Amino acid sequence: MLFGHELAWKEQDIYDEIYENSIQNFNEFWAFHSKDIAFSRQPSSIFDKATGKWLSGAAGNICYNCVDKHAIATPKKPAIIWHGDLPGERELVTYSELLNKICSISSILRLSGIKKGDVVAIYMPMVPDAIAAMLACARIGAIHLTIFAGFSPSALAYRIEMSNAKILLTYKKASRSGKTIDLLGNCQKALSEIKGKTPKILVLDDEDIYLNVSINRDVVECDSDDNLFILYTSGSSGKPKGIIHSGLPFLLYAATTFKFIFDAKSDDVYFCTSDIGWITGHSYIAYAPLFQGLSIVIFEGNPTYPSPDRYWDIIENESVTLFYTSPTALRTLQAFDENYIKSRDLSSLRILGSVGEPIDEKTWNWFFEAVGKRRCPIVDTWWQTETGGIILAPLLDLKRQKPCVVGKPFFGIAPKIIDAKDEFSLGRLTITNKWPGMCSSILYECPEDIGACVNIFNKNYLKDGLFLTGDGAFYDTDFDIKVTGRLDDVLNISGHRLSSAEFEDAINKVRGVKECAIVPVAHEIKGQAAFAYVVKSDNVSDEELRNEIASALRSGIGPIARPDFIAFVHDLPKTRSGKILRYLLKDIAANKQCTIKDLSSLCNKESIDNIMAETRRCLNGI
Repeated sequence: MLFGHELAWKEQDIYDEIYENSIQNFNEFWAFHSKDIAFSRQPSSIFDKATGKWLSGAAGNICYNCVDKHAIATPKKPAIIWHGDLPGERELVTYSELLNKICSISSILRLSGIKKGDVVAIYMPMVPDAIAAMLACARIGAIHLTIFAGFSPSALAYRIEMSNAKILLTYKKASRSGKTIDLLGNCQKALSEIKGKTPKILVLDDEDIYLNVSINRDVVECDSDDNLFILYTSGSSGKPKGIIHSGLPFLLYAATTFKFIFDAKSDDVYFCTSDIGWITGHSYIAYAPLFQGLSIVIFEGNPTYPSPDRYWDIIENESVTLFYTSPTALRTLQAFDENYIKSRDLSSLRILGSVGEPIDEKTWNWFFEAVGKRRCPIVDTWWQTETGGIILAPLLDLKRQKPCVVGKPFFGIAPKIIDAKDEFSLGRLTITNKWPGMCSSILYECPEDIGACVNIFNKNYLKDGLFLTGDGAFYDTDFDIKVTGRLDDVLNISGHRLSSAEFEDAINKVRGVKECAIVPVAHEIKGQAAFAYVVKSDNVSDEELRNEIASALRSGIGPIARPDFIAFVHDLPKTRSGKILRYLLKDIAANKQCTIKDLSSLCNKESIDNIMAETRRCLNGI
């Protein structure tokens, strides 16, 4: 029975056969690919339906699988090639050197009292030490909580407090577009906002921290259901949720998807432009590519600083073969003079990837033609923090490439579109079965209240045996899948998911704000932008309040949360029970007319004319 083939993600007939086998013989498929993992104790079962657990009875160490085995076999091979904010800033770290970094950091963590199961927060720029820190946690069985270094002290404080982190790993500073970011200062401010016990800060770019540290190279044996990391993501339920992934099942799924969908070879040079603060930086920077023994390129800077050819310069000089980036970055770069890209030799590229949000057709075509020269297939991937790895992606077949169509489910994944009028209409994307990369648990509000966390998870993700993705999708005439984006109250700004409730909580704390609502609006560069509708309570000027709102969002969430539009209105559209009808605001912000049917549930229909007028004023820059 065919479970693996080098043409599995290239030729339709082979894909169809393996896909059918993976669904009909689910356990056998995953057992076949689990053989790639070095277990210290073999699994007694692959998927236990009674408990819902993967790789029951298995044990091993994620760090050993991603680094040690390569440090033994190919010690001098580049593991990480880092490019900094400025051209010329470059560091090459071999697998042997990466192992040394990991062992140094893990020894410091052990010396600081960290043991298996403890949570370690990581708030660092995109540098080799950040990936080493994640792997150091995995090495000793600690759970890492990686937090995007662009988040504000308040956002950092919330995530640390909710996860009960024991240690906070950071750098003194980071660099972005020539500007210095005071990371250590942000950490200190964050800890000052935490009411209970605060974690100890360890500064990894302080050389003194490594003095007199006895290096311990032992690895901790971890069971299959031991947690590997927590990663906070936003959702329609309100405040950010801590998504938890267990180690060995997560690694099995991430590594297998990467092997097939990117046709990963040991001699590939892989460049992913994501950040470790997001799930892409976990699955497809820190874990799957290193597990496969690739050389990975990471980038700390801005793609347009000091000139808009940073990506192309890196690809040319490092002979990058696999390039994975976001539609937001591509939309930004395609706006510049085409000579920035034409002057670069990108002939090393063989596969391109898109991640983070739905890509538009104009950007897809530019990526295919200007970057890939019509010879590199594009894998427009769809997945989520909760899924752990890619769920949908098109085949690597140039003859079958279709703009903006994510295409095929990965092996072992059975998607289903529900609530659609017919088989080709928009509906809700769901998944009917389990898979190894599916998150194992969730942290929400009160981490000690396990029952509440389970209820939140079930309410938001599970219904009638289906996993609810929250995204809309439909089939095209070839029965390939196209995903349209979120159907809940989540904004996807430059590929960063932020809940409307998180925005609104920060804005409502501003003096002079009575209430507010945030909705997404289409944005040429960012995909979506935030449109804020605000009802004032005090006699304060619009300009003053705009500045205070922008400041509150910057300090409460981070610079990425700056709203592009703020409309001051008399009232918000509500039902008689007081629920704000955000779908009306979304339609108005998108310049759509509200129909009589739309307004039937409103208790304050008189609010609409004022909202529409103020929306026009904002959009027209008046």
